[in-house]
Amino acid sequence: MSAAAGGAGRPPLIGSVRAAYLACVVVFGWAVTQFYFPATGFTSLIEIGDAINERQTDALRQTPHYVYEQSTGYDSAYYVQFSLDPLLRDPKLGEAIDNPQYRARRILFSWTAWLAGLGRPAWIVQAHALLNVVCWLALAGLLLRWFPATGWENFFRWFGVMFSHGLCMSVRDSLTDGPSLLLVALALAAWEDGRKGRGFVFLALAGLTRETGLLAATAFAPTDPRDRAGWKNWLLACAGAALPLLAWVIYLRWKFGLPTETGLNNFTLPLAGLAEKWGATVASLGDRSHSPSRWVTLAATAGLTVQAVFFFLRWRPRELSWRVGATFVGLMATLATPVWEGLPGAAGRALLPMTLAFNLAVPRGRRWLAVLIAGNLTVAAAYKEFSPPTEFFTLRAPSELATAVAIERTGDWYGPEDGGGIRWRWSAGHAGLRVQNNSGHALTLLCSGHAAPALDERRLRISAGEAMVWSGELDVQPAEFQFGVVLPPGETTLTFSTDKPAHPIGTDERTMAFKIYNVDLVVKPAPGAR
Repeated sequence: MSAAAGGAGRPPLIGSVRAAYLACVVVFGWAVTQFYFPATGFTSLIEIGDAINERQTDALRQTPHYVYEQSTGYDSAYYVQFSLDPLLRDPKLGEAIDNPQYRARRILFSWTAWLAGLGRPAWIVQAHALLNVVCWLALAGLLLRWFPATGWENFFRWFGVMFSHGLCMSVRDSLTDGPSLLLVALALAAWEDGRKGRGFVFLALAGLTRETGLLAATAFAPTDPRDRAGWKNWLLACAGAALPLLAWVIYLRWKFGLPTETGLNNFTLPLAGLAEKWGATVASLGDRSHSPSRWVTLAATAGLTVQAVFFFLRWRPRELSWRVGATFVGLMATLATPVWEGLPGAAGRALLPMTLAFNLAVPRGRRWLAVLIAGNLTVAAAYKEFSPPTEFFTLRAPSELATAVAIERTGDWYGPEDGGGIRWRWSAGHAGLRVQNNSGHALTLLCSGHAAPALDERRLRISAGEAMVWSGELDVQPAEFQFGVVLPPGETTLTFSTDKPAHPIGTDERTMAFKIYNVDLVVKPAPGAR
């Protein structure tokens, strides 16, 4: 691969370049920690929406996890249910998952989460949420093989892969794309080392993680069209790599019958989907309602397009990285609207092997710097994937009590909002927080926060059970409240209510009475409790 020689003959840098690599890993780790919540761990990295509450399996329902409001969630909401039962024995999976025959093809991810969680549901769900994080770190180390810390150009290529929108989206939503890319990269490394059999094993695993991982097998095809023996061996190796996926698909058909959807709706006539994406992207530039998203979508779409044009115009079929990139250019050309739609969309994660191959294949030197930068523009959209879900309250507790208290919203709350350093929810007039104390003994809850009225002045009353714990007037100045309550074992509900009806504000269709924001909940052992 052309990039492999980038650091040859030069002494390793021990200063700013290595510091930049390390800083990126630290920032990534910090960004991941923002998705941690004491009651649900890292499960906000799995987009489980409340729209599937009634359909989800009992195993998921009984396992603590973060739920996104007014949302159907994303693909990981289905994959995590496979992780809880990777043999797919639960008869409710057929109802909980739309088209399980199709979605369950990517089963290696779920098996890995099940094994990492030692078969225990709570651990499995956490492992499922963090598996992409582990794969990201492993890939970050593996790419030093091609992009060592010997210069800023290596760093930029490494950064272009590790912080591409597609890879960050895979981490953010606990998807299969990142783990599949790691396996493809391991296959390429094995092939470079002359371990061809090991390379095809990694490709077989990549295919069980995400079917398109098998496309990278074209990189291992003979470069001489007259090499009959080489082509025969390659075809046999490809068949062997595809065999585990084929066997699993047969098992799925036996379990669920024929799929209602095969995934063919993700493909269309060559370049039709890309042309439609460019049309929608350019049209969105005049829509100010999505101001940041429209520009990062333009950058991400342009970056992928530059990568494809590079492989199309620079014909190098003897280079391993070129063959990988060119294969995924073919995939890109046939992707349909369901993959491209959105701001910026899912195409970047589907084409991650092309992004890796691009950074490996672009020649070294200043002449190619503009091409390298343009092809890595997808990193402009990566920040969108590291915005954790907001909530108007934070729960803090000693480590021994971190999982002993859970909080659930009740009543007339609207969705979470944030801006200007505050996090809030509007209420229609009567809402609450149900606090569950599972410690087995009494605890103390210290609560502080702020409240403001929607329009007119009104009185806010906060009760713990039947007892009022705070009352005050809400007017033009925000009111600050602070109180403490004892939480006996079991359930205690904090109720927020007001003495006047709610009203709509401007063109907002919601009727709102007050908003509660930046609430701090601190749990401590109760005095004298054992």
